[in-house]
Parts: sequence; C-alpha cells; structure tokens
Amino acid sequence: MCGRFVMSTPIPKIVKRFRIKRVAPSGPGISYNIAPTHETLIVNNEGERQLVPARWGLIPSWSKDPSIGSRMINARAETVAEKPAFRHAFRKQRCLVIADGFFEWKETGGRKLPMYVRLNSGKPFAFAGLYSIWTSPSDEMIIYTCTIITTTANKLLRLIHDRMPVILPESKEDTWLDSSREDKEELRALLRPYDADKMETWEVSPRVNSPGYDFPENIEPI
Repeated sequence: MCGRFVMSTPIPKIVKRFRIKRVAPSGPGISYNIAPTHETLIVNNEGERQLVPARWGLIPSWSKDPSIGSRMINARAETVAEKPAFRHAFRKQRCLVIADGFFEWKETGGRKLPMYVRLNSGKPFAFAGLYSIWTSPSDEMIIYTCTIITTTANKLLRLIHDRMPVILPESKEDTWLDSSREDKEELRALLRPYDADKMETWEVSPRVNSPGYDFPENIEPI
C-alpha cells in the first residue's frame, strides 16, 4: 500500500516537469509527511493539463458521507476497473499524483522501521491516481479528492512490503491522462511495478510515524 509520501519540489519546477498549462490559485506547499486526508497536488487534463489541490482519500461523487474518503486512499490495480467506488474515475478521471518519494514500514524483530523510497535520480515523479469532484449534499462545499493505485511490489520493495504504489514512466503519463482512452486492458498494462534498478530506499527516523511531524529530516538516512 501507500500510506505516506513526500512532495518537496517547488511549484515552478513541477510546472516545468509536468508541462502544466494552468495552476490553481491556491494549494498546499512542500510537505515531508503527506498523510491520508491531507491536501496534496494532482495533475489532471480537463481540456488542458492543470495542477490542482486535492484531498487524499477519494470520495465518490455519489457518496453522501465524506468520511468514506479516509478508507479510499489506495485502489488496487487488479480490481480498480470494477470497484463501484473507482470504476467511473478509472474510465474518465485519471490523474497524476505528484511525489518525490514515499514511506513504507519494514517489519523486523517485532518492530516496524520506517523506510523512505524514491527514484535514484532524486527527481519528482507521478503516481497513477484517480480523482473525483465531490459536492456536499447541501451544495456548500465542492472539493477535489484523489486516490493512489497500488500494484505488486518490485524486487526492491518486496523486501519491505508486498505492495507498492504505481509509478508511471514519464513516457506513459500522456496516455494515463487521456480520458478518451477507455480500453481497460490498455490502461491496466500501465499499472505495473516500477523498475527496481531505478529506485533506492533507506531507513529514516521513527518521528515520521506521527502525521503531524512534517520536517525535512523525515527523509534523512539514519
């Protein structure tokens, strides 16, 4: 699964890397400990590539209860096209969830050690995500929400956990964002483990266990 991640690249660099045409007027800043229900940044394609804030934890548009979002932070690649909460978004509302790395916990000796995982290039990347635009029953609130798709772990992450978030190669981002593409098999083919040789991981401080602890030292090796 993916339960925490980092977005530490300044907005101007994200705009350039992901070829953003429009940036929402406000949004979250840099964070070294994004947790479920926190606000993060996504790229979607509603006529053009735009960078918008979204709450992590997808609330389906038909849901009356926004608390469902806290249970919808991840969608499994194997079932995402069929699950009622995700199938519409899988067809028409796919997005990129921007990250610089993520955390996973390795169980060893009866303890869970936090590990930081990133591309060995150190560059930002995109998780394969889905988004929804949710309106409260009273029409008082309209928010973007998102989820991150997971798949089986590659050989590096398998030493830590049996699942990992789907990281899209840059060459496949356009395909993922193209809402005119609805072929399930073509889209599923993108949801594969990322090349382990292009990733690295190290142990970090257990202070990251607290969602409120949001400092650069969260990603420093110990």
